[in-house]
Amino acid sequence: MKHLIILFSSCFLLAGAQKKAMVTRVIDGDTYDLFMNGKVSSVRLAHIDAPEMKQHYGYEVAMLATKLLHWKLVVFDSLGKDLYGRKVGALMLNGRRVDSLLVRNGLAWFNAAYGSNPMLDKCMQLAILEKRGLWKCGVDKVCPPWLYRGYDYYNRVKYCKGCFENINQQFKN
Repeated sequence: MKHLIILFSSCFLLAGAQKKAMVTRVIDGDTYDLFMNGKVSSVRLAHIDAPEMKQHYGYEVAMLATKLLHWKLVVFDSLGKDLYGRKVGALMLNGRRVDSLLVRNGLAWFNAAYGSNPMLDKCMQLAILEKRGLWKCGVDKVCPPWLYRGYDYYNRVKYCKGCFENINQQFKN
């Protein structure tokens, strides 16, 4: 299985326009500023969604992403742009996919609305099964960011309570 993931990751990166880049800022768990080709560009990871900064675990996930990525050299594979003009794609750090690392550790959701990705789906199912990160208190205690963004304050308080377990202690590189 490990060889399959490495092979799949390698094939995925060959699909688009690969560029070496430096992570200059972590905006939140799935959005970063990268310095590449002499300028800074805002990029978002494809197929995943991390908690919003004001959402339960949002700040913690952003801090873990900062610890993992800030001022690190990465490979960015662009897949296009989103509605906000950000580049969307995949990041590799030391030969490992950042999206699968975040999802596998329960720090982000694989969102099938962004496209099919069996590897990320499997990573999320394993994180849920092992109660990692966001899933520590069970599936019914998490509120996906795509719902959180659409809720008003009343519904955020009602449906997005989360739990107060410390996810920093569970994170594995």
